Amino acid sequence: MKNETKVRVMKPLEEMDMIDDFLFTEIMSDEKDGSEVCRMILSCVLGREVGEIHYTPQRVVPGMSESLHGIRMDAYVTEKGDDSGKGNGDISVYDIEPDNRSAKKEGLPRRSRYYGDLVDVQLLSTGIDYDKLPELITIFILSYDPFGEDALYYEAGSIIKTHPDIPYNDGIRRIFLYVNGKLPDNADEKEKKLMNLLRYIGSSTEDNVTDDATKRLNEIVTSTKAKKDIGIKYMKSWELAQDYIEQGRAEGREEGREEGRVEGREEGREEGRELGREEERANTLAERERAEKAEQRVRELEALLAEKSQT
Repeated sequence: MKNETKVRVMKPLEEMDMIDDFLFTEIMSDEKDGSEVCRMILSCVLGREVGEIHYTPQRVVPGMSESLHGIRMDAYVTEKGDDSGKGNGDISVYDIEPDNRSAKKEGLPRRSRYYGDLVDVQLLSTGIDYDKLPELITIFILSYDPFGEDALYYEAGSIIKTHPDIPYNDGIRRIFLYVNGKLPDNADEKEKKLMNLLRYIGSSTEDNVTDDATKRLNEIVTSTKAKKDIGIKYMKSWELAQDYIEQGRAEGREEGREEGRVEGREEGREEGRELGREEERANTLAERERAEKAEQRVRELEALLAEKSQT
């Protein structure tokens, strides 16, 4: 059967949603809009007013060595604590990650772990003490249900597994939000506002403008799509992504060919060894046949001599 390459279709800019990487990145690239959107998302997710924040779009955190890949965080946000401090330090760190790549679903928990580990390593490299590490909250906004319970909100954290009732706070929270998830039966107003926000992020249309927050988001999305030269920028981004994909395919094909050559060489060596064993067996069989013929000839001569001696 002939291999078929999956054709990726370019989504029209006017149909893009906030959960799409290009549009979210463009919104985050505007300092005013990006800061406002981060504040809105954090306020809805955390269910409280958010203090003074500083955010960095598309922040790259290098791996711990050149051989280990780094990460690119869609929105890296820090929030200053109040007078009493937040968590174990005077700031909280948030990583906001919209994601519509359902093919990556199985690796999501470990990807979240890796992100958090690299952020901690970077913070420690600045000289901060362990007990001063800030609270780290990773927020994944997903177009797919990560755990199959059709829920709007999932949160993972560390516990003492043998004694779950004992408090254990390592300062890490991992929040997974499914944009099409269902509210619990006893949902309060905060949860309803979060649902409205997520519905709009997942499908950024007028139909999903349901409150003041989503109305403001829609204004930001509309103005972002109307920016000068954004269509050209989107086209270039698409072409670059296609180039990376094709490069990956080419590398994959070459790796496949090399694997085939390695397997072929190994098969050839095994065939050679088997041929050698067959040749050895054939030689042994031929020697046995020659020996048996020689013995038969000796017996015939002995019989002939015996017959002559009797006459």
